[in-house]
Amino acid sequence: MAQVTTKSGDTGMTQLNPNRIASKTHPVIEIMGAIDEVSCALGLAGDKFDGIQTFLSELMGYFYYKAVDDHRIAQQTWQLENYILTHNNSIPPFFVNPKGYVSLARAICRRAERRVVELMESERKLPEIERYGMNLSPVIQYLNRLSDYLFVKSFERATAQPTLFKDEMEDEAQQKVVAA
Repeated sequence: MAQVTTKSGDTGMTQLNPNRIASKTHPVIEIMGAIDEVSCALGLAGDKFDGIQTFLSELMGYFYYKAVDDHRIAQQTWQLENYILTHNNSIPPFFVNPKGYVSLARAICRRAERRVVELMESERKLPEIERYGMNLSPVIQYLNRLSDYLFVKSFERATAQPTLFKDEMEDEAQQKVVAA
């Protein structure tokens, strides 16, 4: 097993891929960090998101090794799309405030997606030799679909566990009306 405490990060640098050391603020490190946060939020949700969490780890590996498996990403995107299409009826016709770890994961996923778009846009302006050199389009599509999936899942949770979405201020107002 690799040694965890190498102290090589003490200067603000980290291993970006097997051939490159970069600042911990490098866009790819930011993307990998946001993807890791999505996975952590899903882990807190307590639901069965193991498959997605495993794929998110794979996705971070794609960034580390600068090698995207387009077929694998397409397969994962299709699975999300299929779920969304068959569960769209769980979305209520009214606004529900985001709550719970699934909603948090969705918001973080949107941030990860924005960071990938930022990287793609900044790479267009760089000379070929300075680009990170990854096909980012399938990654953007996957993250976009994942956030849609998490949007649907958050509404399913609202229906299955309404106590997670209880409005304390509304309850207080109702109690005052009843007491009056």
